[in-house]
Amino acid sequence: MEFNRKERARKERPRKERASGTAALTVASLGLATDALVYGMAVPVLPKLASDHGTRPLGVGLMFAVYAGALVAATPVAGLWVDRKGNRRPLLAGVLGLVAATLLFAFVRDPALLVVARGLQGAAAGVVWTAGLALVAATHAPRERGKAMGIALSSFAIGTLVGPPLGGLLADWLDPRAPFLLAAAVALADGVARWFLVPPDTVRERRGRLAEIRGRRGLARVVVLTATGAALIAFLEPVLPLHLFTTENAGSGAVGVVFGVAGVVAAVAPPLAGTALRRVAPGTVAAAGCLLAAAAMLALGALHGVVPIAVGLALVTFGASMVLTPTVTVMSEIAEAGQPPAYGSVYALYTLAYTGGLTVAPLGAGWSMQSLGFGGATRVAAGVAVAVALLLLVRGRLGPGGVSAGAPSDAEAGAPATASPADPPANTETPSGIHRSA
Repeated sequence: MEFNRKERARKERPRKERASGTAALTVASLGLATDALVYGMAVPVLPKLASDHGTRPLGVGLMFAVYAGALVAATPVAGLWVDRKGNRRPLLAGVLGLVAATLLFAFVRDPALLVVARGLQGAAAGVVWTAGLALVAATHAPRERGKAMGIALSSFAIGTLVGPPLGGLLADWLDPRAPFLLAAAVALADGVARWFLVPPDTVRERRGRLAEIRGRRGLARVVVLTATGAALIAFLEPVLPLHLFTTENAGSGAVGVVFGVAGVVAAVAPPLAGTALRRVAPGTVAAAGCLLAAAAMLALGALHGVVPIAVGLALVTFGASMVLTPTVTVMSEIAEAGQPPAYGSVYALYTLAYTGGLTVAPLGAGWSMQSLGFGGATRVAAGVAVAVALLLLVRGRLGPGGVSAGAPSDAEAGAPATASPADPPANTETPSGIHRSA
């Protein structure tokens, strides 16, 4: 009888672990999609709300900058919170902050309060990104992590694609408050899912700290790579529309279609890159992404016509996804290089690097286009992407595990995997409170 009970428990354990991994991925994907959807809905509506109530262009710019500033400020705090207390409370707090921000957008018109709401939205995003990615890393074995991260990033891309047109249409057809009321309802539904799918945190040991990940092998290189991937996405956002307006006589609708095609690619590419990571080394995938994006950037500087330019932008987006997807998986290896795993701190650093790329790239794009023209700007971006690819190929390793940029690891090549002393044992409880399988 005792043997039968133990045997049933042994057979049921993998099923429970798969279910917990699916729940974690669902929570993270919904969280990232909701964040992107709310962010996108605000883009076409907030500037009009602010200007209608006397806010000058500089004030509108400040409103958008506050989002990034609050995200940067909240991210390190979120990382420490996750590492010390687990994922459940940060995830629930993040969705509450998002609901509060959307309700403020819907019902206040004072520009100062709109700035407060925007800052609250940015802080909530910092918490959700950090806790969500840490949750996925903690509940998926290394060989499955790339695919899982790709799915989570695809959900963010889908929210980015749907948010702006949906927000603009609802504001035009109904009322400027309508997009934010819908966003609040979506965020509430997301909160309900988090409440039921994320188990209570179990904190039984000391958590990893941000100071403890400094100097870990590969960390600086992955941070640079993350900023590069984000910058490739953000570089063209301010300058490509101007190029289309002036040289192709394209209207706003055509520009929207061009970026809409890129949004579709951004949703499809991460799972493909994540699947490739099961057979190809992370450094190889990232280097190939940099080279693809560089070639597409060079082509964009010479292409004419809306359709060829849309194809070029789609290729840049695909390349950026090939850069970013390996970084989120290698970050988890860096987190596990010490015990206990510092998932929260590592993904807080990831979010900061990503935000840095999004902040610097538009400034560089504007300066280079003003000084060198659109073609010159794309050549500058291509040069940076090639330089990063060469760094990966010459230095030859990405992450703490000694994974070569040109060859798969032993596990990826099919050789028997050996557990690192720093790896948490299989079938043990992770800092998220969810069991992880080998």
